[in-house]
Amino acid sequence: MRFCTLVSGSSGNAVYLSEGGCHLLIDAGLSYRELTRQLGELGIRPSDLSGLLLTHEHSDHVKGLAQFAMRTGVPIYGSRETLMAVCTKLGSVMPDRFTAFSGRGPFEIGALSVTPFAVPHDVPCLGYRVEGESGCFAMATDIGYAADSIRRGLQGADFVLVEANHDLEMLMGGPYPVYLKRRIASDEGHLSNEDCGGLCLDLVQTGCEHFLLGHLSSNNNLPSLAVQAVCGTLMQAGIRPGEVTVDVAPRLERSPLFEFGRTQTLRQGAF
Repeated sequence: MRFCTLVSGSSGNAVYLSEGGCHLLIDAGLSYRELTRQLGELGIRPSDLSGLLLTHEHSDHVKGLAQFAMRTGVPIYGSRETLMAVCTKLGSVMPDRFTAFSGRGPFEIGALSVTPFAVPHDVPCLGYRVEGESGCFAMATDIGYAADSIRRGLQGADFVLVEANHDLEMLMGGPYPVYLKRRIASDEGHLSNEDCGGLCLDLVQTGCEHFLLGHLSSNNNLPSLAVQAVCGTLMQAGIRPGEVTVDVAPRLERSPLFEFGRTQTLRQGAF
């Protein structure tokens, strides 16, 4: 199994994931032209994708969706609430281009098993757990707080992409208006570095060893602060460098391509 983020942050989000001949895109927060370019550099055309999974309706996750829907026949999946919202916003895309989940249980896309799980945010939002023959990838961003549904969805995964959105001191001392600071720090906002560290520590107890920190704020965080907070929490609990890997997803460019499985992992980690 392999994956990378094409972009990760408030300006756009998209994740590429593949195993064997099954290729998935999670979110389309880039223009269709940029999605095509990024996938092309990985040797993939949009039409090669087996499915597009949507986490939620915010523009940094669906920016390229209208063109993607009109130019490809790739199935597009999401919650009923998200699909209704994007159909209303996009207008020109017919609802029959989308497939709503019938429940919270796993479903199959090719040889991959996909399990959506609820993520607390200010609109209906999902994380995803994707399991294949060689491994398990799980991701959750736009997290208001580390709810039990998130812990269950991420636990035991071979590789986890998780939000470390903001440094609380930078957020509160920064230029944002008070209402926006409160929204970001609320249980329907985004996860701080410190809370991400606590969540990662809990996940290590379930067997997770490899983490990619994503959706970092451009104004309220730094990669060094995110790594320091998460790795500091792990080290305080007695976890030594080399036992766990921690990397940061770039905000505006593609991350390294991570290849991993239950018996072997390409270790990129900063920790």
